[in-house]
Amino acid sequence: MHPSLEAFTLAAGLLALGAALVHRYGFPPLPVYLLTGLLVGERLNVEELEPLPSLGLLLLLFSVGLEFGPDRLRSLSGKALRAGLFDALALPLGLLLGLLAGLDLKGAALLAGVVYTSSSAVIVKLIVDLRRAANPESEVVLGVLVLEDLVVALLLALLGGHGPTGFLGGVALALLYLLFARFLGPPMVRFAETFSDELVLLLGAAFTAGTALLFHAAGASEGVGAFLSGVIAASLGLRERLERLFGPVRDLGVALFFLVVGAQALGLLQGLTPWALALALMGIALKLPLNHLGGAQAGLGRKRRLYSALYLVPRGEFNLVLGALALDQGYPLVAQVAVLLVLVSIPLGALLIRFAPELGQRLYREASRKRLPGKPPASP
Repeated sequence: MHPSLEAFTLAAGLLALGAALVHRYGFPPLPVYLLTGLLVGERLNVEELEPLPSLGLLLLLFSVGLEFGPDRLRSLSGKALRAGLFDALALPLGLLLGLLAGLDLKGAALLAGVVYTSSSAVIVKLIVDLRRAANPESEVVLGVLVLEDLVVALLLALLGGHGPTGFLGGVALALLYLLFARFLGPPMVRFAETFSDELVLLLGAAFTAGTALLFHAAGASEGVGAFLSGVIAASLGLRERLERLFGPVRDLGVALFFLVVGAQALGLLQGLTPWALALALMGIALKLPLNHLGGAQAGLGRKRRLYSALYLVPRGEFNLVLGALALDQGYPLVAQVAVLLVLVSIPLGALLIRFAPELGQRLYREASRKRLPGKPPASP
C-alpha cells in the first residue's frame, strides 16, 4: 500500500470524527480541522497528502472568484459600500502596526492585509447554517466580504510573485484572459452546455490549476490566477453549475488544507514572540469598532450593527495565503500573526456569531437598566 493512501485514510478519518462532533451544535468544522492538525501534526506525514491540500486552496480561491460576476457586483448596495469603507480603515492601521513592529514597508503591507481580511468561507457558511441570510446585517456583511476579497486579490497581485515584473506579468495575463472571456467565452460556453458534468468538472479543474501555474510561471501569485478563473467563469454564467460540481471536491481539499496548516503551525509557532501574540490580539480587536461604526453608517440598529461587527471576526483562507507569502519573502513575524489569527479567530468568531443574538440582548438590556434606574427592566 502506498504511504500516501495510509496518510489520507488517517487524515480523512480524523477530520470526519471532528466534523461529526461539532456538526450537531451548528458550528463550522474548520476550527476542528486546524486543531486536528495541531494535535496529530507530528505523527502524520502531511507531505504525503499533496497535491490535495494545494488543490483545495486553489479551488477555494476559485470559489471566491465565482462570487464576482457582474450580477453580484451590481447588487452591492450603498449600505455595504459605506460599511466597507470603514472596514478598509484596518489597512492603514495595520500598516502602522507593522511599521511600529519594525517591519519594512512590504512586510507592513502584508501585515495590513492579514489584519484586514476576514474569512468569506467561514462567515458565509455560518450565516447559511444558522439561517440568518435574510437578516439585514447579513446583507451588509456579505457586501463587505466582497469588497475585502477584491482588495486582497489586488494586494496579492502587488505583493506576490517577483515584484514589479511579476505584477506586470500578472496584469498582462489577466487582460488576455478577460479578452478571451469577452470574445471567445460565450460560444465556448454554448458548446460546453452539451458536456456531461464529469467532463465539465475535469475541464474546470484543469482550467483553474493551469491558470494558477501560468500565473506562477509569469512571476505572479498563483492564488490570483485561481481567483481570476472563478471571476471569468462567473462572468460567463457558469456559477451555479460549477458551484454544484466543485463543492464536494473543494470541501475535501479545504479540510485537508486546514489540517496541513495546523500541522505546520507547530513548527512556525515554536519561535513565537510576544510581539506576534500582541499583534494577533490587536488585529482581532482593531476591526470590531471599525465594523461597528460601519454598521451604523449602513443604517443598522444597535443590535444589528453589533452582530455585523461580530460576524467579521473570523479570519481564514486569505490570511493563510498572505502568511505563506510572507514566510516565503522573509517575514516570519507576519506568518506567525496570520496563523495565530486563524487559530484564535475561527473558534472565537464561531462562538460570537452563534451567540450574537444572546449577547446583543444581554448587553443592551444591561444598558437600558443603567439608563433607567427607576424603571423595571423590560421583559426578555
